[in-house]
Amino acid sequence: MKLDELKELQKQVPQVLASRVHKVSRFFTVEELDLRFHNGVQKTYEKLVGGNGAILAVPFDGEHFLMSAEYACGFERYELGFVKGKIDRGETPEQACLRELEEEIGYGFKKCLKLKDEMSVAPGMLSLRMHCFLCTELYKKRSESGDEPEPIELIKVSVPEAVDLVFDPHSPLTESRAIACLALALKALGRLG
Repeated sequence: MKLDELKELQKQVPQVLASRVHKVSRFFTVEELDLRFHNGVQKTYEKLVGGNGAILAVPFDGEHFLMSAEYACGFERYELGFVKGKIDRGETPEQACLRELEEEIGYGFKKCLKLKDEMSVAPGMLSLRMHCFLCTELYKKRSESGDEPEPIELIKVSVPEAVDLVFDPHSPLTESRAIACLALALKALGRLG
């Protein structure tokens, strides 16, 4: 199959025979879908649903990327990454980006460049749309209305260090969204060869 044939494949999306809420937690809703594929095979899939999407902000002060070290429950360790968070109802992705930066690391921005129209995260089971931004012309502004249980550690990373974080196979940056967005930001800044 060639890339341009993907549009034809979209016409064969499985038919949803039934959907039902399976479980609900404080953060997630698990939905079951009974599907019939174009070849007649029927399967039940589960997916996490809900929310208005999320943002990931790549703040750059002209010399350094401002990264964070935040506890990641999934791996029970601190992970290197970027500011991220959900988009509240009635908020644009850009407004959510500014709010999350102010809440998590105490910065605002004057310029915000969308790096990708939309990114998915584990699309086989998660209906999350991620909006990624390069934030520049930063200024200090702290919002105390965040939901973080502890202050997030801020780590300044130079451009050469950022390139290493993306391309070194032993890099401490392991989160795929952060790697992808940092690579897109480096490209947007003209810092990749």
